[in-house]
Amino acid sequence: MNNNISKCWPAVLLLLTVVSTDSAQADEDDAFSLVTSASWQYQDNVLYLPDGRRPSFFGPDAPRGDHNHNASVGLNFDKRIGRQELSGNITRSMVRYNNLDVLDYDGHNAFASWKWQVGNDLSGQLRYTSRRFLQGFGDFRTVTPNKNLIDAESLRFDAAYSVDAYWALFGSLYQGSTRNQLRVRQGSDSDVDRVEAGVRYKTRGDTVFELLGRDTQGDYPKRLAGLNVTNSFSQKDLEARVRWQPVGHSRLSATIGQSNRKHDEVPERDYEDVYGRVSWEWQPTGHLAVNFLAERQISALDDLLSSYFRTTTYSIAPTWQPTGKLRVDGRLQWVSRDGNGNTFFSQLPPSVQAQLGIDGASVRQEDITTYSLGATWSIQRNLSANAELRHDSRDSSNQFYQYRVRSVSMSLQYLF
Repeated sequence: MNNNISKCWPAVLLLLTVVSTDSAQADEDDAFSLVTSASWQYQDNVLYLPDGRRPSFFGPDAPRGDHNHNASVGLNFDKRIGRQELSGNITRSMVRYNNLDVLDYDGHNAFASWKWQVGNDLSGQLRYTSRRFLQGFGDFRTVTPNKNLIDAESLRFDAAYSVDAYWALFGSLYQGSTRNQLRVRQGSDSDVDRVEAGVRYKTRGDTVFELLGRDTQGDYPKRLAGLNVTNSFSQKDLEARVRWQPVGHSRLSATIGQSNRKHDEVPERDYEDVYGRVSWEWQPTGHLAVNFLAERQISALDDLLSSYFRTTTYSIAPTWQPTGKLRVDGRLQWVSRDGNGNTFFSQLPPSVQAQLGIDGASVRQEDITTYSLGATWSIQRNLSANAELRHDSRDSSNQFYQYRVRSVSMSLQYLF
């Protein structure tokens, strides 16, 4: 598989530039806007270390906790021309730490989008995204933590065709890539191609049913296939969805699907499992809303004894808006991650595992708890402020992956 997103995205940007230049000549009022923001954050465990561990590898006096400042500036573009809608953004950010300055970095976030419409029945979107960001330390574990910047790009084309008032066909094409700056992480560089197709039925009461299939082909271009390591995979998903609004203040959505992942070089790592999601959005009053979520996800895992994680999530997220300018958001989330599936080593007899120094009972199992409380204040039409308190903790069967993190953050944003 040859994934060349970097060769494709200039054409998308060129299209938006040409059209935006013409539209700016006709109406320069609303097309462009400038966004600036500044934020501050303090974490008492920046590197997500287990209790009692200190980042002594950064020096004898290196603290577990530190605060950072983030300054960003972005340019937005948004223009509707007839039935076509063009939009884009590019934001550059600069993050600086007070003590752990080895983690300082410059990042960016950009996208270009064309929402298109042909006639009354055919519509879709073409979207390109590009990001550079610092990889978090929750799952990125090394004996001596280092800064790893990730460059992620994606190009996606969506289309939908309305057969009649009730039936529609839809599909998408996707290319994505991730690149790791740190050499020890470059084996995780990936290229992904995905094709999706489905059918949608909408009832007279606006309940929506969807059935879709998805085919994914993935490569790890800097990884050599080995005894327990694969450098490519193929995955097929079959998924059913429903969205239902029984009353005006309540919306339900549900998804159930099955993933089947194959590895040509290491078939021992193949797996097949069911995933699903149920979400209930409840708005009892004009000022209060609550979102309830129950979800089971399937994700690949590079581990000696497991080929994938089965992740179960339960969350409650209330939102209270006492005035038109003030919104308070809360979240309570519990996540359980269980290692599943087979590998070359998990299929060895226990006596052989013991000779290799592998504990056959040490399949990873983790419980992650997150709760947060934040508030957003719209000070003026173009000026807003935000503050948040957050607590994250993970208990793991492997002590190396345990952590407790408390943080407080504040930000200010102005739209010119």
